[in-house]
Amino acid sequence: MKIRTWVVLLLTTSLASCINTTKDSEFNSKDSWEELESVLKQQYAYLDRPNLNVQEVFTEFKARALATKSKQEFADVSQMLLRHFYDPHLNLGPYDENDFSVFPTGSDISATYKNNMFIIEDIKADGAADLAGIQPGAEIITIDNLPVKQAVEKVFGKKLEQLSLEQINYGVNVSLGGYRNKQRIIKLKNHDQFKTYQLAASYEWLNAMKNGPTVTYKKLNDIGYIRFNNSLGNSKTVNAFKEAISALSATNALIIDLRNTPSGGNTGVAEPILGHFVDKKTAYQRYQTQENGISYQEAHMETAYVEPNMPYYTQPFVVLAGRWTGSMGEGMTIGLDAIGAVTVIGAPMADLLGGIKTVKLVESDTWIELGFERLYHVNNTYREDFEPHIMISPADRDVNGNDPALSRAQQFLNELVVDSM
Repeated sequence: MKIRTWVVLLLTTSLASCINTTKDSEFNSKDSWEELESVLKQQYAYLDRPNLNVQEVFTEFKARALATKSKQEFADVSQMLLRHFYDPHLNLGPYDENDFSVFPTGSDISATYKNNMFIIEDIKADGAADLAGIQPGAEIITIDNLPVKQAVEKVFGKKLEQLSLEQINYGVNVSLGGYRNKQRIIKLKNHDQFKTYQLAASYEWLNAMKNGPTVTYKKLNDIGYIRFNNSLGNSKTVNAFKEAISALSATNALIIDLRNTPSGGNTGVAEPILGHFVDKKTAYQRYQTQENGISYQEAHMETAYVEPNMPYYTQPFVVLAGRWTGSMGEGMTIGLDAIGAVTVIGAPMADLLGGIKTVKLVESDTWIELGFERLYHVNNTYREDFEPHIMISPADRDVNGNDPALSRAQQFLNELVVDSM
């Protein structure tokens, strides 16, 4: 019986080997590269990234791509290429266990490179890093047992000295998110003390949140507070927000918290929510669409509007935004600013660029997700250039475990209400 099993295994292995050989023989790196390059140049609206020589990057990665021998090798090289644009909306799949978690969804630590050190600037509220007691201000020493500089170099496939500051900052934050569904090991230095943290996979907080409420709300004395729980892509959020705004209709002011929206969402959820703050059709953002043969610079500027939705909230409101405000969360932030928010408080947002679509890449059997619509505030400034009016860093968690942005918002609104009396 054992002999027969062994023969079957040999035959199965041989058959699989033949299938894989046939599959690899069908792969054409030249055709695959030409398809990827064409899609990026014709349909990606953000090729002109600051401090990035696009043609130089294409030339370098063309050579790397042409040297690949399989679809998997080509996908790995292509992902490395796309990271050079430091755009969390620019992704290539399908993913496997050796790929990084998607940023910023798979992120709970925000870090920056300064004075030749990698410093934690913010911690995502209730994420694994927050629960482990990691604090802003700590210096990152290693990520998954690699010196942090080497961890960043692994993201891009080149030396740190060849990267811009924007790329370095993007790379360290991608690396901190770890690999898909895998635990992370991070060594930090804080107040001359070294400590190693073993953190849960960065997606675990997201999975735990799926069965919870799409929004949470409460009264903070006479101020209403509504927080989105990474739910701007869930149609149930529309009615949940209506319930919240109805319950808080008698408050003197309102805080809308968009700091937990890293996965973005869609306008079908966002627009009805924005509608509670207007009493007539109102513009909330502008956009240009990149199309085949027409660059976004030449495309007609369009305007997106929101219609009134009851109940109408008439009191002053402020918006909280930060490192984990992404995509549609960013769109709602600039939209709320456009339609009447008194102010926006927090840290710079995640900069997920543009309105996105997914394009199938036939030659390499992959897909690419990219921003084909360039998005603008109604004042015609780029969405990615928008920053909170009252800047706070950290915005999610300070060194004492408190919520600095929420505290600042309460202070601001209390002073505003007193001044108006």
